[in-house]
Amino acid sequence: MHKRIVLWLILALSGLYALPTSARDLFIADIEVGGEGVFQGTNKLFKVVDFFDNKSLEGFFPDYTPDSAVFARVDLRGLGVVIEYPANSSTLIFRVPGSKFVVTFDGSTRDESQELFEDWLKGNYESLTAPDAKLTTLLQLLVKYSPVDPVAGNPNSLQSRMFMSDFDAGITGPFITAPGVAGAIKNQFTFGAEYGFFDAGAFDGQVVNVPINYKWNLKSVPKLSVIFDLPVTLTRTEGSWSYMASFGTGVQYRPTRWWSLTPMARAGGVGSIDVGALAVLVSGSLTNYFHYKKGSTHLGFGTLGGISTTIDGIKIKGYDLSYELTNYVLRNGLDLTQKLDFNVLGNPAAFRFFFNFTRFWGNVLYLDSFYDMGLGFATVKAIANSYVNAIDLSFTYAAGVTNDYDYYGLKLTCRF
Repeated sequence: MHKRIVLWLILALSGLYALPTSARDLFIADIEVGGEGVFQGTNKLFKVVDFFDNKSLEGFFPDYTPDSAVFARVDLRGLGVVIEYPANSSTLIFRVPGSKFVVTFDGSTRDESQELFEDWLKGNYESLTAPDAKLTTLLQLLVKYSPVDPVAGNPNSLQSRMFMSDFDAGITGPFITAPGVAGAIKNQFTFGAEYGFFDAGAFDGQVVNVPINYKWNLKSVPKLSVIFDLPVTLTRTEGSWSYMASFGTGVQYRPTRWWSLTPMARAGGVGSIDVGALAVLVSGSLTNYFHYKKGSTHLGFGTLGGISTTIDGIKIKGYDLSYELTNYVLRNGLDLTQKLDFNVLGNPAAFRFFFNFTRFWGNVLYLDSFYDMGLGFATVKAIANSYVNAIDLSFTYAAGVTNDYDYYGLKLTCRF
């Protein structure tokens, strides 16, 4: 069984290279000089900065001089901005049309202004002429307008994944409360692999997620379990990688066999220099789960409420990106498990259906609400008067409510 899990994970990782990508570049610049225009695209944020040094501009435009007026419309993975040099000036101007957000970089030469622009994107520069134009404002605009921000604003961002992991921990059994029942104190280890792909606005990408969970069922307190949870996720958007992981811990308290409460605390980090994202988040949540079992049918309903915020001011290898994000979340879910009339690997087989809806408040996000639903096949292992899905293979579809976002994923989970 362990070898099969590893093989499935290897195949999922290989799928990142098998599926076609390249719907478009993450960053596109339409640059104009003297009535002529060129388009330049890249999947690396700091390559955009390089477009605006003298060497690059001379390569794009043979008639360019350091006194030429330069005007560029730039798409930063969904956020439209303008970058320009006025004629006879070394000042680089960065602004977001339709807003008051303007930052100027006043180097003695255009190359020096371009270097100041790069420092600003790393969080190491503040404009003297516009001290309120902090990088934080740009980062919050990206979370609002970019459909592929890895920090927040979509189902595959760190913020969303942290709460979904809490929710999964809260609705997973076995739900045992009776003391002295055989099997009631056996600890549970969960390991799995998820592979999916998404269409988000004009962008495509793939996801690999590895959930790792350990539930320590206390012998002296049968109604209580301690949970340790460590999901690791990789996403690739138009060829650019983002890496994220979080560690969550909490307890599951079962007042009755049909009701459980699971408070969780979690800390996570995400980073991608190419995409232009670096953040640390902490969160807290409470999952309230009711379930009902009648014969071979199990029905459950869960509600999660939580809050997350970024930990700002952390410097990593010269980068200091402060998002100043705080969001509140409510996630409701319904799940149905129906046993079938045959066994697989010694346990009864079962059909699964689930539907969840998630809504965020607080800082404005690209998606403030989304739903995910799916079908699954599981093997049901009996534990005393409760049960657990020993093997669970499910297909998930997720979509945004207010903006364009579609996700398709396949997930295999094994519990020992």
